[in-house]
Amino acid sequence: MKISKIASIVGILLCLGSVSLMAQSVRVGGYSLRANGQVAQGFQYTGSCPVDLKFGWGLIGTRQAVVSYRFDRSDGGQTTKTERVDLPKANQSVPVYYDWQLGANTHQFANFTGWVNIIIESPNPVQQKIPFTIHCR
Repeated sequence: MKISKIASIVGILLCLGSVSLMAQSVRVGGYSLRANGQVAQGFQYTGSCPVDLKFGWGLIGTRQAVVSYRFDRSDGGQTTKTERVDLPKANQSVPVYYDWQLGANTHQFANFTGWVNIIIESPNPVQQKIPFTIHCR
């Protein structure tokens, strides 16, 4: 009898822990890239440089939450502090953005490939990298 009570308690705690983890789940619902205000089809840009790049992610949670995140880039750049955004309710996408002016009319940027990565630190760890290519003319 004592063993079954212990097993029941352990089972309840495991279920509560699973529900708690599921309730705090955040994911990236989608991502995009704009170059000089226009959607960069195929995450590529061809045109004059420098170019203003705007990376966007849609964050979705299974419930209301505060999400802590930061960014890093292929050139070694990264945000110096963690940022936060409120997810007001479950299953509603909230956009976050990262701006980067890049490129010059030099050989180095004739065909430049890179990426920007969002790193979600809490309530659960998730990352989503946006790769891109620019062709400066």
